[in-house]
Amino acid sequence: LMPPDSGSLTHRILGEPPGRKDFAAAGDRSLRWFVGVDAADPVSGSSFAVPLSLSQGKIVRKILSFGSAFWIYGICWAGPAAPSAFFSDLENFRKQSLSLQTEQQNLEATSTYLNAKRLFWSPTLNLSAVQTQSGIKANNSNPNATNQVVDQNYLQADLNWNLFRGGGDWNSFQSARAKQKAQEFQLLNERLQVEVKASDLIFKSLYLGEVRRIQEQFYKMKQESHQIVNDRYQQGKSPLQEATKSEVDLVQQKTKLRNADLDLAENRAQVGSQFISELKTQAWPFADWTSVQMLPAEESVFSKLKYWRSQSLEEDWRQSKGSHWPSLDFSLQYQQLPLVERNASQWLGTLQLSLPIWTRLESSAKIATNYALYISAENEFKQVTQNAKQRAIFLGEKIEIARNNLLDAKKNLEKSRGLYRDILRSFKVGRISTNDLFIEQNRLLDSENSLAVGQLNFHQELVEVCALAGQRLEDCFHASK
Repeated sequence: LMPPDSGSLTHRILGEPPGRKDFAAAGDRSLRWFVGVDAADPVSGSSFAVPLSLSQGKIVRKILSFGSAFWIYGICWAGPAAPSAFFSDLENFRKQSLSLQTEQQNLEATSTYLNAKRLFWSPTLNLSAVQTQSGIKANNSNPNATNQVVDQNYLQADLNWNLFRGGGDWNSFQSARAKQKAQEFQLLNERLQVEVKASDLIFKSLYLGEVRRIQEQFYKMKQESHQIVNDRYQQGKSPLQEATKSEVDLVQQKTKLRNADLDLAENRAQVGSQFISELKTQAWPFADWTSVQMLPAEESVFSKLKYWRSQSLEEDWRQSKGSHWPSLDFSLQYQQLPLVERNASQWLGTLQLSLPIWTRLESSAKIATNYALYISAENEFKQVTQNAKQRAIFLGEKIEIARNNLLDAKKNLEKSRGLYRDILRSFKVGRISTNDLFIEQNRLLDSENSLAVGQLNFHQELVEVCALAGQRLEDCFHASK
């Protein structure tokens, strides 16, 4: 029984058993039946399973009966690395995101503002206690005149009620409602942006870890080849130029390894800047057959955000048009006096009709400004929706290209490893030159890097499609049937 290896970084570099056949696939894991023998990988020194046909399997069983050291493998659970660690890291990024906290607070503010606007039909009530003092100064020319001081104190209640304002209050309520909806989608959009940024940091951490390990592996290979070339030079079988080239190549590879360490450290610093101390994701979370659910462009979070912003500005424009209409207001004032005894009362009711005659074009200017803002937001919504439609088509094609590139990179890497093993054996017995070995090393390095880049691009495209569709990453991914 072999351990899971589909998503393992180690198996992909140290020798994924070539030529395995999938006989069943369901859900997140596949059952793979194969018969193989244990062999040594000359590139890494690790062991790997060499698949055999059924007839070859019978031969192996006969060999086993004679006590051979061959191993036969039965059922192997193979599949992508469990994405639970990846989703756990995403949750940590969301919890630590300051921008998400800001947008959540903005949502609470717009909700409170909407509740206030819902009561536009109701009057305002005020209660106040008033104390006034007035005096009359006597005329100095009149000897009989005296100064008079009048004190007044009373309890007053005021009611003010707008009965008609050209529909502006209703438009103000609708604008507040649209603002609240827009803020909901702004929060969702910010959540998606946090997930995209977090995913990019996680995937780059995996990619840079692969690059670092590849560079370390090739540094060891360069050390091995340099030792062989140097021994040949000491034996007089190789010229000094060969040993010098090998030494220069070794130093260059060491520099690449240091640079890989530096890139990895920079990525860790970027992760730490998001208040994340450690990533749990240690392997690529999604297999090459992973697909994503697509939604219409109009259903994307960003499109809905733009739509509700345009609706809010449209209501603001309609509200400003109400300034040309007359306004009808009712007010009622009730007093009890004096303040302590309150043995007398009086009231005053007022019904006021106001008709704007000349406002120095201020109302017209405000209407024109709000209309321009509305048209700009409406056009922005249309453009965003159109861009989303075209980008969805493009990303669908881009994912398939990235998937094919990844599959080709896996196949090509197996061939490159086999080719390098043959070249290395020929080099050790002196059949090929150092230059030929260096060429094959670079070919293998390119194949390793192509696989790492392929994994990075494929995962990034999957996340980009989910973000465009406006779906949480946990809800977006599903296994293609």
